[in-house]
Amino acid sequence: MLKKYIPLIFFAIYFSPLTFGQIEDNRIQKIEKKLELLSTSVPGLTKKIDFSLNDTELPIFIRAIAAEQELNVSITSDLNQIKVSQNFSNAIVQNVFLYLCKEYHLTLDVLGSIISFKRYTKPFITRNISAKYDQEKDLFSVDLLNDTLFVAFKKITHVTGKNLVFSPGIENQKISSYIKDKTFESAIDKIAFANNLSVTKTKDNYYLFESASAPNQKGITDTRRQKPARYRNSNFYFKIQDTIKQLVDVDFENVSIASIIKDIGHDLSINMFTSSPLSDAGKATVKATGIPYDVLLTNILENTAFSYKKINNIYYFGEEEQSSLNSSVAIPLLHRSIEIMNSSIQSNRNSVFSSSNENRNYNNSFNQGTGNFNNSTNHNNSTLNNRSTFQGYSNKSEAILDLIPKRITEGLEITTDVEQNAFLVNGNAQKIEAFKNFLKTIDKPIPIILIEVMILEVSNSNLVSSGLDLGIGETPTTDNGSIFSGTNLTLGATSINKIIGGFNGFGSLNIGKVVPNFYAKIKALETNGTIQIRSTPKLSTLNSHQATLSRGERSYYTVTRKDVIGSQNPQTTEIKNYFPIDADLSIGIRPLVSGDGNITLNINVLQSDFNGERIDPEAPPGINSREFTSTIRVNNKDVVILGGIEETSKNNTGSGVPFLARIPIIKWFFSKRTRTTSKSKLSVLIKSTIID
Repeated sequence: MLKKYIPLIFFAIYFSPLTFGQIEDNRIQKIEKKLELLSTSVPGLTKKIDFSLNDTELPIFIRAIAAEQELNVSITSDLNQIKVSQNFSNAIVQNVFLYLCKEYHLTLDVLGSIISFKRYTKPFITRNISAKYDQEKDLFSVDLLNDTLFVAFKKITHVTGKNLVFSPGIENQKISSYIKDKTFESAIDKIAFANNLSVTKTKDNYYLFESASAPNQKGITDTRRQKPARYRNSNFYFKIQDTIKQLVDVDFENVSIASIIKDIGHDLSINMFTSSPLSDAGKATVKATGIPYDVLLTNILENTAFSYKKINNIYYFGEEEQSSLNSSVAIPLLHRSIEIMNSSIQSNRNSVFSSSNENRNYNNSFNQGTGNFNNSTNHNNSTLNNRSTFQGYSNKSEAILDLIPKRITEGLEITTDVEQNAFLVNGNAQKIEAFKNFLKTIDKPIPIILIEVMILEVSNSNLVSSGLDLGIGETPTTDNGSIFSGTNLTLGATSINKIIGGFNGFGSLNIGKVVPNFYAKIKALETNGTIQIRSTPKLSTLNSHQATLSRGERSYYTVTRKDVIGSQNPQTTEIKNYFPIDADLSIGIRPLVSGDGNITLNINVLQSDFNGERIDPEAPPGINSREFTSTIRVNNKDVVILGGIEETSKNNTGSGVPFLARIPIIKWFFSKRTRTTSKSKLSVLIKSTIID
């Protein structure tokens, strides 16, 4: 008999992968044609994207692409279970969708410009089920291989004449079994057990099939696998669903808590130890389906003086104050930190250098009497003071504990272990479990924001200088200068006399000669300049934490202190203290991610420059500063431009011979002029991206 099926088995094993591979290739090709046809009217499918994903739900990834490329998508809810960990760089959207369909067995439908994603279901190919039944000997044989419940039961009912009925919603469940010459009831029992089904035989000889929610419900004949519903009285009902997961159905009203714990625990085969009688625990009313036993205990004992503790699958019951029910556990935080760095990292730029006349010694401190000078130097950095999100708390652990309701922390001793990033909790085991569960609700990943800053500083200058300058120097002047491109020429007496000699040959005209020290300066010069400074730093920071960028220079000014020591032979000492003062470009940004994915940015930009002016050689240098502060709300990956602070200066000076310097044309020979125009503009472009 076996030899008869060997060729068929070999054929199926050899050619099935090829056939399925061809079907899969044809399916992907059809999806590719759909996307290519749609791309003619939806240009977003041909755009390129960059994404880096790590354990991200597939619908979130598809919606992110759709939002960025303005696509209309529909995603079925059953795709939420698929996690994606991929890296796409410079990939076309159409190819990404095609890859997702192939990698995760998806299909898509197109209606107008809407793309619908859903799971791909292989088309079911009906086959001829082999089944036979000897009614006289009650011997049943069947060969089921991934057949639907509806088709298999229809075939079995037709062959045996016995009615098999299934509950609504499981008609498409696939079942597989191979039974050879067994009694019908035994065969049905094993088919149900192998395919996670439960069977009930009615008095009128119907076999009712349902999905088995627990291992002890599978099949119909093995009574050792069955635990019936338990009725203690009319108001106390429970049914064990799963002894492994300890799931039960309960429906009781005003029933003794001691009876609930004892009876359900007995049917779940739970090991229990009771140090105090539970008869004083009171009564409870609960109706629930598939509730875990631990959750049931927590709820019925919540408002009583009793509690429980589970150690190595042994349940200990007693009063809350008993030491045997207390625990000491370490609860680590996975995403948040116990302590927050609520003060900025101190820079060594505020060091103070002091020196004397004779020997300069560097010292990091300064006299208290001159401390007011140091206060003035901190003006530039005052606007960039870093403030913690948890303002008013000495550390983050205090802030987190303040978020937890007092009813959860009451009665618990809670300390922190910074090195292990964990809470050390001592107290009642049931309260510790409630504390742990609440921590899970707030211990969520904190978004990381990548901030790209583009600083553009453009300076334009224009200088025009022209005129004629004649005079007598102390010594004879030699010829020098340039004529092109820009005239700045100085002529000595020898060259000027040659020019004058050229005029003397015209008739009776005799101009004469100049003295040897005579000179002439001719200037006709125009200068234009453009300076563009571009900087593109990148900063990353946690949500609601400030990122700071600073670039600049430092100068020093002197404060001289003179002291007279002694009265009979007074000696004068002089100490010079050098105090720093900074001029820089500083940017402080604090992002805050909202629930809808938008980012609120609190921005401060300060630019200061030394202007080269001092009221005294030892006085602080003059500073020109520009500053702006803004709070804006942007979408993820949006680019905003800030600033546009513009400075313009013009200077027009001239000198010449009175009256002659004002006559048109002639004035160029009797005056000189200088016109200067300068313009500078500062712009800051900011792009914020949520990367985690």
